[in-house]
Formats: sequence, structure tokens, C-alpha cells
Amino acid sequence: MDKRKTTFTVVIIVAGIMAVIDRIRLHNKVEELEERTQDIGCCHNDFCLMQQRYNKNTDEQLAIIQDEIGSVYEHFEELSKGKEDGR
Repeated sequence: MDKRKTTFTVVIIVAGIMAVIDRIRLHNKVEELEERTQDIGCCHNDFCLMQQRYNKNTDEQLAIIQDEIGSVYEHFEELSKGKEDGR
């Protein structure tokens, strides 16, 4: 009977220690995941800012190209008017 009580006590203590170790590991993993999540959030914010700058630059370039195309069409109209007037 004494061996059973001792064995049972040892099993309970070992199980308790393992539960505590498991909790510590779980807590460490949660902290690590929170750090990674923050890092990913920072990278995402940086990416969004960079994409905004790129989009703004692209929009400006498109506006310049549209102005040039409009200018070319105006020149075509003037040339075609000049040819009609010259006939």
C-alpha cells in the first residue's frame, strides 16, 4: 500500500511538472506569434505606403501621357484642317 501511495504521488508530481512545462512552452509560442504578427503588420504597413507612392507616381505618369496624346490629337486636327483649307 505504501508503494502505491508513493508511486501515485510521484505520478501526480510528474504530471504537474509536465503540465507546467507545457504551459510555459505554450506561453512562449504565443509570445513568439505575437511578435511575428507585429512584424508582419509593420511590413504590411510599409508595403502599403510604398504601393501608395508607386500608385501616385503611376497616376502622374498616366496624366502626362494623356496630356501628350491629347496634344497629338490636337495637332492632327490642325493638320487636317490645314489640308482641307488648302484644297
